[in-house]
Amino acid sequence: MIRLETDLAEFANDIGEMIRAFLGQVEISPDEGERVFVHSHREDDGVWTETCRMDGREAVWRAPAVSGGLEEKRQKKRAVKTACFLVMREVTGGAPAWGSLTGIRPTRVLRELMDEGLPLARAQAEMARRFYVDDDKAALCGEIVTAQEGRLYPAPDEYDVYIGIPFCVTRCSYCAFAADVLGDGHMTGPYLDALLREMEAGSALVAGKRPRAVYVGGGTTTALSADQLGRLMDGIERIFPGCRELTVEAGRPDTITKEKLAAIARATRISVNPQSFSDETLRRIGRAHTAEDTLRGYDMARSAGFGDINMDLIAALPGEGLEDFRRTLEKVESLGPESVTVHTLAIKRSSRLHEEGYVQAPAQVASAMVDEARSSLGLAGYRPYYLYRQKYMAGNLENVGYAKPGYECLYNIGNMEETAPVLAFGAGSISKWLFQRERRIERAPNVRNVAEYIARVDEMVQRKRALIEEDGR
Repeated sequence: MIRLETDLAEFANDIGEMIRAFLGQVEISPDEGERVFVHSHREDDGVWTETCRMDGREAVWRAPAVSGGLEEKRQKKRAVKTACFLVMREVTGGAPAWGSLTGIRPTRVLRELMDEGLPLARAQAEMARRFYVDDDKAALCGEIVTAQEGRLYPAPDEYDVYIGIPFCVTRCSYCAFAADVLGDGHMTGPYLDALLREMEAGSALVAGKRPRAVYVGGGTTTALSADQLGRLMDGIERIFPGCRELTVEAGRPDTITKEKLAAIARATRISVNPQSFSDETLRRIGRAHTAEDTLRGYDMARSAGFGDINMDLIAALPGEGLEDFRRTLEKVESLGPESVTVHTLAIKRSSRLHEEGYVQAPAQVASAMVDEARSSLGLAGYRPYYLYRQKYMAGNLENVGYAKPGYECLYNIGNMEETAPVLAFGAGSISKWLFQRERRIERAPNVRNVAEYIARVDEMVQRKRALIEEDGR
C-alpha cells in the first residue's frame, strides 16, 4: 500500500492513476502505507511548481499558471500528472507507452495540438515530446485522426441513439457491465415493454432532429428471442426512421440463430464476437460458446446477407500468450470481417477476476499482442479508426477499432470522441448531450438494475427531458 500526501486533494485520483500506470493495481491511501508518495504545489510569479517525491527520488515540473474555470483545472491537472510521471520514471526505471496521459481519449490531445495550428506530423511529434508518449502511440493517434476525417461530426440537426439489452446467457469472468444473467428469461418481456416506451417518449423530446446512427448493444442483444428482436427492430424503424447506420451486436455466437438473424435483417452492421478462438480460454473466462460456434455464427450471418460484420478480440486473456493471440488473429483475418475491434483486458473491481485476485499479464506480453494486431491487421487491409482507454487495463494500453476503408462505424467514432449527442435507452445506459456554445457535455444516466428500470422508466425520460430542455434555454 502507498500513502499519498498532496496539498491538492482534488487531484488525488489523478495522481493515483499515474502511480498505477507504473506499479499496477496497488492500493493507495491518504492515511497509511509502507511507501509514501508526496506531492506539493506552489505558485510564484505566475508559475506553478509541482514537486513529487517517492523512495528518495524527486522530480520538479514548472508550468505557466492559468487562471479561470475549466482551463485552469485542466492545465493544473496536466502539470501535476507530469511531475508524478517524472518521479515514477525515476523510481521504476521505465515508463508506460502513453507517457503522462491517463485519460480515455488521447486523440483529443492530438486534435488540441492541431487546433493550435500544428500540421499532423508536427502535432504528433509535439504530443510525444510534451506528454512523453511513445512515437508509435502518437503515430497511432495520427492514423485514427486521419481515418475519422469526414465522419467525426454529425450534422447540426442529427443525434445518435444507443439501445441497451442488459441480458447475457452467462457472465464472463472479466465483466463489470450492467447486465443480468438471462435465467428463465421472465424479465425480457417486461423489459422490452419499458424500453419501447422510453424510446417513444425520448424521441418526442428531439422532434425536428434526425437520428444519424443507432447502436443496439448489451449485454447480449441476441439473448432476446427472435420474436422479441423483431418487435424491437419494428420499434426502431418506427421511432427512429431514416437513420444512416444501424448496428446490432449479435455478440455471442452461441445465441445466434437463423431466425434471429432474419429478425435483425434491417441492421446495416452486426457484430459476431469470438474474443478468442481457443476453446480452453473460452471456458476459462466463462463463455458458453466454442470456436466452432463462432465459425457457424459467422457463416450464418454471411449467408443471411450481412455485408458489414465486426468481430471483437481481447488481448491478454487469462492463460494466453502471444502465439495463442496470433492464432486468433490469423483465424479472424481468414474470415475477412469488415471490421475488427481489439480490446486489451481490463479487470474492473466488480469483476470475478478481480474478486479472485487475478494478476494481469505482464505489460510486455500485452504490448506484444496489441502490436501484433496493429501490424497484422494493417497488412490485411484494415486501418485503425477509433481508440479509447480504460482503467485497470493490461499494460496500461488501449482498445482500438480497425476497419477496412469505408466500413468505419459512425456511432463508435461519435461516441468515443464525444462529438455526437447520444440519446441512450435501457438499463445502465447514459445519454450524453453536447452543449456546443459552452463546449461541454452533460450526462443523464439510467438506473442499472433491470427491475428498477422497469418501475422507473418514466423517471428516465424526465432525466433526458431536463438535459435537452437545458440545451434549449
